[in-house]
Amino acid sequence: MALRPEIHSPKTGQKRYGRGFTLKELKDAGLSLSDARWMAIPIDRRRSSHYPDNVTLLKDYFEQIRKLSEESKPVKPKEKPVEQEAPKPVPVPVETDLTELPQITKKVVDTLVAAGVTSIHALSTTSPRRLTRVTDLKRERAEKLVDTAKLHIRELSRAAREERAQKPKITELKHLPEISRGDLRKLKDLGVTSLDELKSENARDLSLLTGIPESRIKEWVKVIRKLPKE
Repeated sequence: MALRPEIHSPKTGQKRYGRGFTLKELKDAGLSLSDARWMAIPIDRRRSSHYPDNVTLLKDYFEQIRKLSEESKPVKPKEKPVEQEAPKPVPVPVETDLTELPQITKKVVDTLVAAGVTSIHALSTTSPRRLTRVTDLKRERAEKLVDTAKLHIRELSRAAREERAQKPKITELKHLPEISRGDLRKLKDLGVTSLDELKSENARDLSLLTGIPESRIKEWVKVIRKLPKE
């Protein structure tokens, strides 16, 4: 017999089997739309009632399937570890962003890296006097390099501030790009009312239930995942 929920008649109060579970019952049982699809759990979008017994029924059903899945997994035999010769150490190249500075040659970059100055930030905080002491650079050249690094960092900071100021803050579903009032209404009907709820749902299932293109839903989820954590 298929898994079906119990509902109460609004007139007589008698119990009978319903066509499917509500999204609220599914959510309270800790299941997503993709879980319901995988376990062939029927969903009735037209019903808005909520019964704790149905939530318990879903939890018990999921627990039974989980136990059956674990019991059906084959036990892999333990393999004896194969002794391998230790690989020879390979020299790892030092990553540096010094090449982003204008009018700086590879020879100068190699000189700075060899002296332990491996980044633009490190160069900007190094005094020209110390730089001439640990490298073969002349004082005038060292001063110019340090000033260039400081200017580069200031320009990056200014560009980052301007970019943050131009970007609209996304705190609600209505702030997402290219989302219409109709899209918001369809998502609300399915119980998706926040950014976190939208991010946790399966884009394909939401597309099938709402008619919103799957590509647009995936783009929204991508935007939400890039938001800074509060």
